[in-house]
Amino acid sequence: MFSRKEFRENFEVVSAIKDITGIYQEIALMRMNQLKSGVEKTRDFLNGVAEVYNHAKAAYIANLQKTPLGGAKPAQEPKFIKRNGKTVFVCLTANEHLYGNLILNVWNQFLTDLKTDNKNEAVIIGVFGRYLMENEKGNFNSTYFDLNDDRPTKEQINKIIDYISKYEQIIVSHGQLVSVLEQVATSASISGGVPLEQKMDSAKRYLFEPSPEKIMEFFETEIISALFIQKIYEHELAKFASRTVAMDQATQNANEMLKKLNRDFNTLRKATLNRKQQQVFAGFSLWGGKNE
Repeated sequence: MFSRKEFRENFEVVSAIKDITGIYQEIALMRMNQLKSGVEKTRDFLNGVAEVYNHAKAAYIANLQKTPLGGAKPAQEPKFIKRNGKTVFVCLTANEHLYGNLILNVWNQFLTDLKTDNKNEAVIIGVFGRYLMENEKGNFNSTYFDLNDDRPTKEQINKIIDYISKYEQIIVSHGQLVSVLEQVATSASISGGVPLEQKMDSAKRYLFEPSPEKIMEFFETEIISALFIQKIYEHELAKFASRTVAMDQATQNANEMLKKLNRDFNTLRKATLNRKQQQVFAGFSLWGGKNE
């Protein structure tokens, strides 16, 4: 059992941990509440935009693949679509810990997707992800980018978007908020579900105004950026929710530890008092023996 000094030191350490976890929890809860409504509204809007994008892209590709009369060659790929035909898997992680199991769950989801083909390329975002990739067995073609855990800068985001926009298929693994108590790891495509080389036997026909090229140029230059930024904020929201839960659990653990220390300290104090009483009684006995 600890001495009085050791008990005092342990009380101070556990109390400090409790205070720190409480502060982290309050900050995470505040940021989660700030992000939650905006992220959820934007999610629904961009999901609808992405669906329109997929339909428009399918119709446009089907039109490109049609062979004109007279046996002429099919229309060539438009100049504004500068893709390399490859697939890249993007993993959003973090720079710090204290996010519960969320980051590891996202990483496992990312690896599952990445390992479907050894030709796939990877983009790792966050210090934690770089560490995990360095310790991962296998020869993966990966690129690393920095991104702040909270309020990432425009420069950081644009640098990543400029890099991943050249890929034909972009799959992003990230955390997503289901509820305050539940965050899941998920993957989503932000590049449109139809690659240019895919054979389109049939697709709905749409009236494009002002022109198919103008519509697709807008999508190709804007939608990837908007969807990727949304995934960043989805991930940020999930991280803060996960930290809120993790810090709440840590605070509960600290409270339990303080209770245990109190019980053990009371046991030690009682044992010390009993020992002192026994010594006093023993002294009385010796004093009485000398007087006889």
